[in-house]
Amino acid sequence: MIRTDRGRSRSSWPARFLAGAMFASLAPLSAQQNDEAFDPHDLSGNWDRETAIVTYSNVPGSFRDPVNRQMSDQGPTAEPPFTEEGRRQYLDNMPGYGANRREFERNDPIGRCEPAGIPRNLTAEIIEPHDTLEIVQTDDRILQFFEYRHDWREIWMDGRELPAFEDTWPTWNGFSVGRFEGDTLVVETIGFDARTWLDKYGHPHSEEMRLEERYRRLDADTLELTMTIWDPVMYTEPWESDTKIYSLNRDRHQEWDEQIYCVPADEFSLQELFGTGNTIN
Repeated sequence: MIRTDRGRSRSSWPARFLAGAMFASLAPLSAQQNDEAFDPHDLSGNWDRETAIVTYSNVPGSFRDPVNRQMSDQGPTAEPPFTEEGRRQYLDNMPGYGANRREFERNDPIGRCEPAGIPRNLTAEIIEPHDTLEIVQTDDRILQFFEYRHDWREIWMDGRELPAFEDTWPTWNGFSVGRFEGDTLVVETIGFDARTWLDKYGHPHSEEMRLEERYRRLDADTLELTMTIWDPVMYTEPWESDTKIYSLNRDRHQEWDEQIYCVPADEFSLQELFGTGNTIN
């Protein structure tokens, strides 16, 4: 696990980022199944992203190799079911990755400290030990804390229904309600800000997007997530994600919060170091 060297000056942090990226690409480890007893309705804990897919879904070119851990076959790739407007906006975006990649002219919101939003907070490819989220469960809510960018969201579990669309307004993480269907946590969310992207490939969404997340604890140490979006403005049919896998990090809660905020002065230094040309129109 990569640790932050707190003895160095702040100006050296881009170098630490590059070093971390090299360590994160070391040979994969084998995933081990844990037969320990667990409560499938208890999703609390720190969960590290393990899946090899670095986008919302398994689109061509999104497989990361090597991965942090050796996972099962990710299945066939598929192009997003774009509407004409969805494809236009996708091509207008200027990501740093994927088929629509721009070499020195980019407008990825995350590169200028804009909020990642949901679902990107759930899938963002961040090097360890920051590729993690914490789930906290209370009597009436589930809270998700994302270490990268120090963001959080709430999922209401008190039986309420989603508000009517006309009663919402654009937000970064949306309005979310959840319920258990058997051992699967089902989360529904509306009320999104269209300025966020679904992933680093620049897949767009509109304010009309509706998101469903389905979480299932496979064993004591493994959490599975699949997502489906409905967005008639951008996609001709519901678009389902690949299966995301998270592993329980039992030691994380004992560590200091590293307070990974996106500070424009620091972020811009990194952008200049990489020469990305990232801009926001």
